[in-house]
Amino acid sequence: MAAPPSSSAPTSPSTAPSSRLPPPQTFDILPPLHALLSRLAPPTTTTAAAAAGEYADQPPLEPHQLAAEASAIKIRIQKARAAVQSLPDMSRSVEEQEAEIRQLEERVRKQREVLTGLKEKAAS
Repeated sequence: MAAPPSSSAPTSPSTAPSSRLPPPQTFDILPPLHALLSRLAPPTTTTAAAAAGEYADQPPLEPHQLAAEASAIKIRIQKARAAVQSLPDMSRSVEEQEAEIRQLEERVRKQREVLTGLKEKAAS
């Protein structure tokens, strides 16, 4: 009878839970982008004015002001990109990750075989 695989197998960095995930707000760039675009194209009709009402307190933007106003959004995008790059395993290729997935699937298959064998022995 083969001994069941040890449950205290070392955890690889790719399977270790990450406790340094950036907050969700790091990736939330759509509201500021929407606010910027709504200021760039001021409403010309009453229905458009009602739709853009939530940004009515901000002055409209002239096209030449866009680059300066967009810099805050660009900085947020750069911070989000840096946060993603700092996550574990971002340097690994897709092929490396797929190879690890295949190894883990094989490990699960073997563990299921062991469990099935134990179930059959317990039933007899």
